[in-house]
Amino acid sequence: YLRMDYEDLLLGKKDGIATITLNIPDKLNALLAGLQRSLTLAIDEVAKDDKVKVVLVTGARRAFCAGGDIAGMKARLEGTLKKSRYERSKLLGEGMVDGFTSLKKPVIAAINGDCLGAGFAIALSCDIRIASEKARFGSLFINVALVPDYGMTYFLPQVVGTSKALELMLTGEIIDATEAKRLGIVSSVVPHDELMKAALELAARIAQQPSIAIELTKKLVYQDMISNIAQHLDWETYAQELCFKSEDHRESVLAFLEKRPRPKFKGK
Repeated sequence: YLRMDYEDLLLGKKDGIATITLNIPDKLNALLAGLQRSLTLAIDEVAKDDKVKVVLVTGARRAFCAGGDIAGMKARLEGTLKKSRYERSKLLGEGMVDGFTSLKKPVIAAINGDCLGAGFAIALSCDIRIASEKARFGSLFINVALVPDYGMTYFLPQVVGTSKALELMLTGEIIDATEAKRLGIVSSVVPHDELMKAALELAARIAQQPSIAIELTKKLVYQDMISNIAQHLDWETYAQELCFKSEDHRESVLAFLEKRPRPKFKGK
């Protein structure tokens, strides 16, 4: 068993399966800058390894990924981060989201707990999703006056249809694993303690198949999507930059961090 530790992330390889574990459990595996960089590097690593036939993505302890870093948003509001939201989101979002869809190997998300905001978007960019009975899903961007990004506005309508996708994105509703399965967000729900066993068994079944057929099957599925996804990420990051500069976003971030009620949005 080969294991490599990146910043905020673990990568293990065994029997043709690479397991990526998001590893900031005290922050519910939120997408801090270090984790985003490491996830991009880990995707590149498994892409180059011909021995890896399937990739499994999960989170440490009780969350898959709870979404963006609100404290980081405050730092940007205060002007202490150098890159613009557009530059950073485009660089890291495309590195992860487009990285999973462009990867020749199938990617399985084993969703062990909260899968929210940007974490939900990353799960949607994976090819197959299975969930623990404790998993929860939600697009929470609207709660801090942002648009969904990391490809969510592309993938979620593809999975659940336009109407339900808009409902989930515009309300910020959180749904449980049972509802996620009913909507087709995940293909199966298993008891929490059996999640990794089930995910590894599925990965092993796929890994036993011929590599050329695995890769070409995935390529055919995504063939018409790849250019659309890249263009869509451009639009998402542009829209996010506009939202990031809004007074509504500033006030909602501060209200969250100061643990006070959400502000009354002013539309500016």
